[in-house]
Amino acid sequence: MAKWNIPECTPSDREKVASDGLSTSYYELPEHATELRHLIAHKGMSKSRGDIFKACYRLGEKQGTDVGYDLNKMKFFIQDLIEMNKRGEHL
Repeated sequence: MAKWNIPECTPSDREKVASDGLSTSYYELPEHATELRHLIAHKGMSKSRGDIFKACYRLGEKQGTDVGYDLNKMKFFIQDLIEMNKRGEHL
């Protein structure tokens, strides 16, 4: 399998949480969350990260588009996140 050429980096706005392979606190939903926008705001996602999250969630369900549209959108914004990470920007 090809290895991605992404520098090892943990954004400074992330806190590592121990996991034992079972349900972990980073998967818990805030009580007020009823839409994806609430989760995006709760996690403090950048626009690119939020767009990936939304495209992945609705994969192939957007009227007038196909799965390829959402996959291309995710690919575009993943590349943007890689570039942002290299510049040390908020992800």
